[in-house]
Amino acid sequence: MKTFIDCIPCIINQGIRTCRTLNIDDKKTEIIIKKILEELPKINFSHTAPYLSSKVWDIVTFYINEKNPYKKTNLFCNNELSKNYDKLKNIIDSSDNKFKTAVKLAITGNIIDFGAKNDFDYSVLNDKIFEISSKKLSIDNSNELYNKLSDSKILLYLGDNNGEIIFDKIFIEYLKITFPDLKIFFAVRGRSIINDVTKEDAINVGMDKLVEIIDNGSGYPGTDISDVNEKFKNLFYKSDVVISKGQGNFETLNDIDRDDVYFLFMAKCEVVAREINSDILGLVCLKN
Repeated sequence: MKTFIDCIPCIINQGIRTCRTLNIDDKKTEIIIKKILEELPKINFSHTAPYLSSKVWDIVTFYINEKNPYKKTNLFCNNELSKNYDKLKNIIDSSDNKFKTAVKLAITGNIIDFGAKNDFDYSVLNDKIFEISSKKLSIDNSNELYNKLSDSKILLYLGDNNGEIIFDKIFIEYLKITFPDLKIFFAVRGRSIINDVTKEDAINVGMDKLVEIIDNGSGYPGTDISDVNEKFKNLFYKSDVVISKGQGNFETLNDIDRDDVYFLFMAKCEVVAREINSDILGLVCLKN
């Protein structure tokens, strides 16, 4: 998905929000924002928004001289949400339609995103969790996803954010019980970027005890198939079905040259919501 004019203010605001979140002093923040503004005239609008986000992140981390400034925040977020594990799991177990509820729960976790326009708020997350049983999917291809999983041997599950990974873990546990013959791989970013999940994060929450973790080799907050390593690319095209979590993965894969990619995410901005005809913060289960 190309970058739109509407994305430019969001890219600038992402730099400002990141500096504020990391408590960077005003003097250094000014230098960082000026550098971001210097880069804007070079934008190629055929690039994706996650590509531009990676450039913002590179600027911020260069000037603060720290590769993974969200490390402690990510660990805290995962630990806090793990405390709700039994409550979240019970939402699925007590549902009349367990699969659709599991899908909605996994998507709801996608609200935890420090890079998106809609900043993460625990109270908002709790409200969304409370609404799951009554909330409808804004775009609902979940029946097709269930049927495809029933007929598949290999699933590649593309992770997205920390915090959200706890919801992914519960969903994957459900998938392993429901589809016992399904081999599942969980994909992570190749390096730290914003609060996206890396291999270290996935291991810290015990994902390695459930499924095989694969590093995509890329540092984008999405999955740009031209930037991933060969091992990931081979698995991406070899797998029977791909579950792609998060808006960043949608923005980089929405026109990918393979079938059976299912995008599970919240539409967090007007541009993406308009492109797929969804409400803002609508729950999306969309087959490419």
